Amino acid sequence: MAINTTSVLGDTIPTIIEEARYTEQFKEVISSLAWRINKDLHSGTTVNIPYFGTVTANALSEGIDMVNPQAMADTNVQFTPSEVGAQIVITDKLVRDNQEDVIRAAGRILGDAMVSKREQDLAGQFDDGTNTMGSAGAAATLGIFAAAWADLSGVTLANGGPAPKPYVAVHHPFVLLDLVDTFTPTLAQAGETGVGAGSLADETLRNYTVGRIFGMNVYESGNISIDGSADAKGAVFAAGTGGGLVLVTAKEWDVSPERDESMRATELNVVGEYAVGEYLASWIVTLYADATAPA
Repeated sequence: MAINTTSVLGDTIPTIIEEARYTEQFKEVISSLAWRINKDLHSGTTVNIPYFGTVTANALSEGIDMVNPQAMADTNVQFTPSEVGAQIVITDKLVRDNQEDVIRAAGRILGDAMVSKREQDLAGQFDDGTNTMGSAGAAATLGIFAAAWADLSGVTLANGGPAPKPYVAVHHPFVLLDLVDTFTPTLAQAGETGVGAGSLADETLRNYTVGRIFGMNVYESGNISIDGSADAKGAVFAAGTGGGLVLVTAKEWDVSPERDESMRATELNVVGEYAVGEYLASWIVTLYADATAPA
């Protein structure tokens, strides 16, 4: 067991909790874009979110009864939250020696662990999009982002219909660098690209960010994994309530201390319970692109 060795414990734990929650608040990206649902207490193990299919309208003849009633069919999407946790052990000696930096670091580490796990779980859903734009080994282009936007807007009724707006794009920083390069030619000097003041290219050159393209906000996330061939899968998807990516929370994570007298230490246990998934895979478009580290 890994133990962190060295005030009163009652004064220490609030500091750790404060730092852990600070981490959660300021380092989340993908979870803030998902459809967030809180599961009610004592409501069973699953959350069900059905969606309805379509019916067909038919031409009518004057004075003739309609004889083709349509059946309403629904499809259930089920989410089953499970527990996720992390633990750090703080010894009495560490507390007595008043190592404030170490104590705060414990909170940051716990917060980082929980946030990273949830973000990585959500990023793992990007690969489940019905359609994929881009390909392995190919640099990201504006074209694949535009194609993803069009794909979401044109989803057939049989596959759920057009995805609701707003749309957002999320990808790894190494992938988005290729978009930055698109807007910042090597001949740009003194903060000007020569394509017009206030243009997206000038803003990108000044701020190193592609904030918004094709009506979509663009976000970067280092929690998107890079495979063994230096490629990564991000996504364009319908964001927020009613969107394509879902985060169901049964228990917001918190820090609970457990005393171990023989060890002369306190275990700090962080536990949360949640599920991630897609509401409709057709409302997520996978963006597959090269994610080679800058050199």
